[in-house]
Parts: sequence; C-alpha cells; structure tokens
Amino acid sequence: MTTIPETQHHEMEFWGNCLNLQTWHEFVKQEMYGREMQLIADYGVAGEYDMRGRSVLDIGGGPVSMTLRCINSSKLVVADPIQWPDSALRRYRNYGIQFLKVPGEELSQSVGLFEEVWVYNVLQHVMDPLEVLAKACDHVAELGVLRVFEWLDIPADKCHPHVLTESLLWQGVKGMTVKMHRMPTLNDYWTPNAKAFVGVFAP
Repeated sequence: MTTIPETQHHEMEFWGNCLNLQTWHEFVKQEMYGREMQLIADYGVAGEYDMRGRSVLDIGGGPVSMTLRCINSSKLVVADPIQWPDSALRRYRNYGIQFLKVPGEELSQSVGLFEEVWVYNVLQHVMDPLEVLAKACDHVAELGVLRVFEWLDIPADKCHPHVLTESLLWQGVKGMTVKMHRMPTLNDYWTPNAKAFVGVFAP
C-alpha cells in the first residue's frame, strides 16, 4: 500500500523543478477549473480574477496555485505539505501570497477565516479527504463560500492513493448550503470522459 510520504515524493518527482511542461499544463487545466467553479463568472477579467478585496485560502494549491491569477485580494494563502523548489516559493512571495507548508488535515484555527476557500484536484492526494473538506468548511467566513472541483472514480495510483466518489464528497460538504452543484463529464489528459464533482457551498 502506498503511504502518504511516498505519494508526496512521487508528486515532487512529477513536478520536477516546477518550471517545465507540467507547470504550463496545470495553468491550462486551471482554465477549466476556474470556469467550472464559477470563478471566471464571478471574478474573471482577461485571465485574472479580480477578487475585489476578498480573501482566498487555497488548500493543496501545489506549486502553481490559482491564487497566482488573483488581483485586488485582501489576503492570499496557499496551504500545501510539500517543500516545493525555491523558484515556486519565490513566485508566491513575489505575488504577495503566503505559503503554509502544512497538510490540509492539520490547518489550525489560527489560519483564520476566508471569504473564498478553494479545493480543486487535490483530495486524491491527501491522507483523509473528508478531514480536508471539514477543515475547508471550518475556514469559510460567514458570508464566504467553499468552491470545489474534484475528479471522480479515477483509479488509485502512486500519486493518488484515494478513489473519490460522489457520495464521499457529499459527506464532506454535509451541513453546507449548496449554492451551485454540477456533475460534468469532461475530457482530462489522463482519463477521457472523466466525471467531476463541482460545487459552490456556503455556511
């Protein structure tokens, strides 16, 4: 059985120096994530997200978080457990983004509340998907939202120790108000016609 430290090691090998084709491909995929999570509809302007003063927490944002697209935000935070190369961390600092080297399951209350909490393409990688979603819900401010995009029914492998299902993710957002929910079938580079769980949820 693959352990989480092994998963993180394989993930680091996959990304390499974070200045390669994988990084570019992630930016391309984020166009789809942003559209499906209604980020483009709510904040999109010429490839960026004008957050109009709203704060953002990206759980599991990796080396190329979508917070790099944000302008006019009051606070941008990326929480991720992997020690990415200095080039990736320097890019975050240059954009005014705080990087917390912490697993989503271990986010403390001291991180604070955010008007936007984003969880996308990450729950297959974590130790406990439901705990990560619970922490995400805990960090949504009273008038904030949780935005989710997760691929479903993808077979487990060395980088993805979990198979996510629709019923599992509904457990994770139980008790939240559903503002938007979709189950699109989308072509992704590793799994044609993959299904996704997409939603915007509020406390």
